Amino acid sequence: MSMKTVFLLVLVLVSFAHAEVKDKFKISLGVMNVVNFETEMQIAPKDAPVGVRINTKDQLHMQNDTNVLRLDGYYRFNNTHSIDFSYFSVNSNGTTSDAITWDGNDIVSANINSFFNMDIYKLNYIYSFYHNDKVELALTVGLHITAVELGIFAYGTVNGIDDSTYKSDTSLTVPLPVLGFKGEYTIIDKRLFVNYKADYFYLAFDDYKGALVTTALNIEYHFIDNFGVGLGYNVNTMRIEANGNNARVDVTNTLSGFMLYASYIY
Repeated sequence: MSMKTVFLLVLVLVSFAHAEVKDKFKISLGVMNVVNFETEMQIAPKDAPVGVRINTKDQLHMQNDTNVLRLDGYYRFNNTHSIDFSYFSVNSNGTTSDAITWDGNDIVSANINSFFNMDIYKLNYIYSFYHNDKVELALTVGLHITAVELGIFAYGTVNGIDDSTYKSDTSLTVPLPVLGFKGEYTIIDKRLFVNYKADYFYLAFDDYKGALVTTALNIEYHFIDNFGVGLGYNVNTMRIEANGNNARVDVTNTLSGFMLYASYIY
């Protein structure tokens, strides 16, 4: 085989492995049906060890299913480099009269209202190291920013004293750097696609601990060139132990749900 033939063959293979992408910009808006939103949490004074943890579903009777709006999208600078983004907010609250112990306080025969709010922002840089007419594979690095607000308010018997009120709340914003993987497979050219994305993070130093695993699997159909609809399933598991605005917070949250969305592709 001549050197000229080898050179031409290499050019063909490179062109095949890096086929021209067909879309530059995409934005998706949809409803996420959260089927499980469960949290174990504890608030303690700053610089104090965390104590007994409370399960929001079992002990505080918070909602563990809801519907939320979600925004996703990406922008390609070229065939290899792009960014993607995502945002959604999940809020849960509950009311109970069950006896609980919160931050060392015994709360019995009381009306207890509680809340847990979580806003999630994602921004990733994407390096597409392989794509052809059927497959695109990419590595991602970015930020997964989680803003948490949580707390309880109780009126009743607190630490043996009747007709007492008790309030405890805090907020925390945690930017977690993440590494991940993204892949897409074209089932029907220009029409039917399936894609998968995963992000991972773990860090522990001094009095801070953070861990995150998030995955998403979607199938998407483009009924015309610039518009499509999709159905997916997303799982987000997070553990944070850190100092909040006025207290030490220990939160383990599991969120999973189905996503139904519409997309504009350009």
